[in-house]
Amino acid sequence: MTDTPNPELVQRLERCEIAAWGDFYRSAPETSRRACAVQLQRVAGASIAIAANVDVLALNRAEGLGLERPATADDIDEILRMYTSAHVPRFFVQLAPSAQPADIVALLENKGFSHYNNWVKLYRDVSPPPYVSTDLEVKLIDATHAAEFGRIVTSCFGWPESMEDWVAALVGRSGWRHFAAFHGSKPVATGSLFVDGDCGWIDFATTLPDYRGRGGQGAILTRRIRDAAELGCSTIVVETAEDRPDKSAPSYRNQIRYGFKVAYVRPNYIYEMK
Repeated sequence: MTDTPNPELVQRLERCEIAAWGDFYRSAPETSRRACAVQLQRVAGASIAIAANVDVLALNRAEGLGLERPATADDIDEILRMYTSAHVPRFFVQLAPSAQPADIVALLENKGFSHYNNWVKLYRDVSPPPYVSTDLEVKLIDATHAAEFGRIVTSCFGWPESMEDWVAALVGRSGWRHFAAFHGSKPVATGSLFVDGDCGWIDFATTLPDYRGRGGQGAILTRRIRDAAELGCSTIVVETAEDRPDKSAPSYRNQIRYGFKVAYVRPNYIYEMK
């Protein structure tokens, strides 16, 4: 594990993300819940997100283990039981830097987990963002464009079509704001803002391939920063892939460009079913 940042900051940023993903899972329509085999459980304060029929690690992961109280070997066994009984082929546990006990990595490794990769947690205040030049028009969207939002997000993320209605169901949901950048009347880029107290979480940032490099994501990002301030947030948080010499992360570089800074690097420990 890396040097531990302020534990209070870690708790705040992790809880905001957990709240957002939890609400995403609760939003799944019954048809999507059955098609994707969606579950949301808790073990020892950790959020256990399951989409058993979708082999995407971001949708099958345990968040917050060791934050509410020190995790035990029995807790890890219970998490394994949940994913095994759901027939999930692989999943990972994400470890915040203040996760307890101090030997939590050894506990996971003793159960067959191995380090997979790292995500970076970034945050910023709500001070005015830099100006973005774009020929696209950013709009707050409602249910009128929900289906298009679902299609764009799933296609750009490489998620299956069975996810479209689930993602679309978020649009217009309490606690959320969803945005699209339009080329004429056509939405071509997306982004979301979820508010948890005074913390805003952003995600679902995608752009159709033919419209990339035109400032759409930057414009959606700056709009979300302004809206978060309007809604009473003092902090905005996002997580992204780690930018490495052997594997660049454009999203990471984009967030840094717009005033985000690294809070910490969070490792993911994967478990693959035998």
